[in-house]
Amino acid sequence: MRTYPRSFAPTLHAALLALLATGLLLTPGALRMRMEWEVPWFLPSEMRVWVAALHALSFLLVFGFIGALWAVHMRAGWVRRENVASGALLLGAFGLLGLSGLGLYYAGGEALPAWSAVVHLLAGGLLPLLYIGHRLGARAAAARAWPVRRRGVQAAACARTARTAPPASQTVSTRS
Repeated sequence: MRTYPRSFAPTLHAALLALLATGLLLTPGALRMRMEWEVPWFLPSEMRVWVAALHALSFLLVFGFIGALWAVHMRAGWVRRENVASGALLLGAFGLLGLSGLGLYYAGGEALPAWSAVVHLLAGGLLPLLYIGHRLGARAAAARAWPVRRRGVQAAACARTARTAPPASQTVSTRS
């Protein structure tokens, strides 16, 4: 993610942590309200409103970041065919979380909000694992693309395997 500002990754991670933390705080209340389970602890109603608002705000921030990642990061990974499966799973989980979150608030009846809660909680629980898997896959792809230099290996040999811009003779001219 070298094309993004320095503060992009820390801000993205802060928004993801806020989303996860507020989701964990809201989970006992969701289990109590939607699934009618008896839980030993849940947030009081006045605090639950503020935590839910922070959860929604961090959701909007994360979806904005996903849009920014779509512009460069996802498209470049798709072209290079790196981490496509884990990235697609991660993107699908975020989409499922967004849809099930809407179902939690706006679905009518009795069964649909309960199913939305189940799907939302399961997808939210899987999301950190998918993210960690995506990051580990990115490290493996980076290790393949940028091999460690060994003693006695010429720098030029390592430069040939690195991803660099094509020489000027291979670029498309915009002049007519």
